[in-house]
Amino acid sequence: MTARLLHLVGAAELGTLVVMIAVFVMHSLWVVLTARSAQRRLQQLRREMVRGASAEDRLAAPTSRARLRLYHQVLDELAASISGDGAQWIEQAARDTGLLDQAARWCRSRRWWRRLRGVRAFGLLGAGNDIVPACLGDTHPLVRAAAARWVALHPSPALADRLVAMLDDPERRCRLAAQDVLIRLGAQAAEPLAASLSRVANPGRALALNVATGIADARFLQPGLRAAGDPDPSVRAQAATLLAAVAGDRAEQAILELLHDPSEPVRVAATHGVGVVNSWALAPDLAWQLTDPAWDVRREAALALRRLGPAGRLYLRRALVSPDPFAADMARQVLDLPGATAS
Repeated sequence: MTARLLHLVGAAELGTLVVMIAVFVMHSLWVVLTARSAQRRLQQLRREMVRGASAEDRLAAPTSRARLRLYHQVLDELAASISGDGAQWIEQAARDTGLLDQAARWCRSRRWWRRLRGVRAFGLLGAGNDIVPACLGDTHPLVRAAAARWVALHPSPALADRLVAMLDDPERRCRLAAQDVLIRLGAQAAEPLAASLSRVANPGRALALNVATGIADARFLQPGLRAAGDPDPSVRAQAATLLAAVAGDRAEQAILELLHDPSEPVRVAATHGVGVVNSWALAPDLAWQLTDPAWDVRREAALALRRLGPAGRLYLRRALVSPDPFAADMARQVLDLPGATAS
């Protein structure tokens, strides 16, 4: 009796194992066949859409949710590589297939990853003017950063103002995204940025000055001069870099005054700024910086003198016999660099 029972149990287990293997094989086969079928449909749809984009034909509405998903996938692929008239066709196709409506629903979702997906979809498709700006104030930093990058394709003075305000964002990724887009906007961002520089608080103010340096517009002269007197050394240092980029007599005078700042980073930035101005008339000021107690300041001064050419090398050779051992040592190091001569 016991042997018969064991035999039945073994047969049942074997039967169960066979069924499981059969189910696994059939499922694997179904997955492979389904993937191949989907890939064929996807490739066919890609060809149809490329032909439609070339002929600017309207895209037929999808007949099923599966085909709608394929439409969305191919439209995302095409949007990343098509511009001009083709991009207009992509936007219209996205509208016809319901992708724009879907992206709008994602942007209004309570889940942040869906809102992020919606903003990114609008960024690819070149739409969302009435929806994405609200995402600049989203509660999640990834969504705010994605919305900031979207602004690069849809610039306006009002949105540039929003990006300037984002330079004060508590999340670093948002501040950096706003900085990158503002620099890409260039002159379009100069007016709102210049008007807002004095209102931006630290640490956003130093970052705003860095953005202004990247744009280097003459409208940043006055904000740069005001920032040169800021109590925060990081702001004064960035102001020196900005004034060097803006240039002009007033900017040059302010940089020369910062050469005597009590903060070492400010003197380093000001010395580098004098080198950026690259005027032989400033060689005596650079030569004086060779006696600065800070090694970084002396190095910036020596390199800037070398870039000035014959006039700068003359001051470096004079520094070789200076009673200040720091100045003599730095001049010797720079004159020994490849491309420099002490004669």
